[in-house]
Order: sequence, then C-alpha cells, then structure tokens
Amino acid sequence: MTLAVIQMVSRDDVPANLLQARRLLEQAAAGGARLAVLPENFAAMGRRDLAALGRSEARGEGPILPWLKQAARDLKLWIVAGTLPLPPEGQPEAKA
Repeated sequence: MTLAVIQMVSRDDVPANLLQARRLLEQAAAGGARLAVLPENFAAMGRRDLAALGRSEARGEGPILPWLKQAARDLKLWIVAGTLPLPPEGQPEAKA
C-alpha cells in the first residue's frame, strides 16, 4: 500500500486550511496513495476557540468532520486526520 505523509502550514483560518489540505490530498491520491496522514491540528492551528469548535464538531455542526468524510470518498483515500479539537465521546459540552 502506498501512503502519503502530508506536511502543511496551518493557520487559524479553518476554510483556508481545509482548502490547502484538499489540494495536498489530491496530489497524494494522484500519486497513488491509498492512505494519507495529515499533521496534528491541521484544520485549526492557532485558534483561540478550539473548545467551541470541538463542541460544534461533536454536535455534527462543524466543518471539519463532514469535510474529511467527503474528501475520503471523493479521493478514495483513508485519511488519518492528526488531532481534532473534539470533546470526549458522548460529552459534547465537555472540554476538547
């Protein structure tokens, strides 16, 4: 199996980070990767509101998890998403 380890410079701008990650995942898929590993906190590095973003993700209202699902489907990739600001399972209002 071919895998890709992706390095990117993330900022506190989630949509911009997701756009950058998508381009890099597309390159990985085009190069034959079946598994791609994104860096730690790839989508929200530097955000001051990580807890709020994590709670939104846990409630199914955030941008990151749906984006990951769609990217994996579109590109036929297994994606390891580094870390995401998620609270403990079943506790959406807990600290991320």
